[in-house]
Amino acid sequence: MSIELAKELCHTGRSHAAASCLLYRATVEHAVVEGIEDTASHAFNGPNSLSIQYLLGLGLELMLKSAIVACDPDVDAKYLQNKVGHDLVGALDEAEKRGFVSEAPNLREILEVLRAPYKQHWFRYERPEQFQLPADFDQIVEALTVLEEALQAKLALAGAAEA
Repeated sequence: MSIELAKELCHTGRSHAAASCLLYRATVEHAVVEGIEDTASHAFNGPNSLSIQYLLGLGLELMLKSAIVACDPDVDAKYLQNKVGHDLVGALDEAEKRGFVSEAPNLREILEVLRAPYKQHWFRYERPEQFQLPADFDQIVEALTVLEEALQAKLALAGAAEA
């Protein structure tokens, strides 16, 4: 059952992260059509920015939880919900503690910036007037790509070991 949970988490996480990327691109394209000069700033500070970042955080959370399960078949959904929760940095720490390795550039830094807004639900409820968010989407896409490659490799190994 553990490999199925890991694969499901990976698929769902990848879907949310991809949706974040698509929404970012659509927001940039909309800014171009509207004649907004700083399209990247508009994407990260405009009306879609909270949705972009929320989807990114959700995608990263689920991908990292997939890594935890792929590395440790004794971890179940309850542990992920109750012990790891929505702590993105904590999820990376848990995955690494169990042997997951990713060379995703700037992954920890991206997670550290997203940690408070995501964990404290600022994308959904009351939030400070200003807070920092990741601001280089090319860097984010690169990190997601490398993270997914490492995760797919780990899932393949876990699947072979379980077979």
